[in-house]
Amino acid sequence: MSKMLQNALEEQRKYYSQKLLAIGVYNKQVMTKMTLTELKNEYNYFYHNVPKLERKSSAN
Repeated sequence: MSKMLQNALEEQRKYYSQKLLAIGVYNKQVMTKMTLTELKNEYNYFYHNVPKLERKSSAN
């Protein structure tokens, strides 16, 4: 693997890890065992998953 690609992957891992640590989702020990894809998916879940609000009808 080229040095440039390896550095980019390490930077991505660092970014996602810092964001997940900031909200207290995982600790460092758990995240070291996660793949980059898993970190990215967890980041997207917690930062971009906006809960949908259902409107209740006023007829009830």
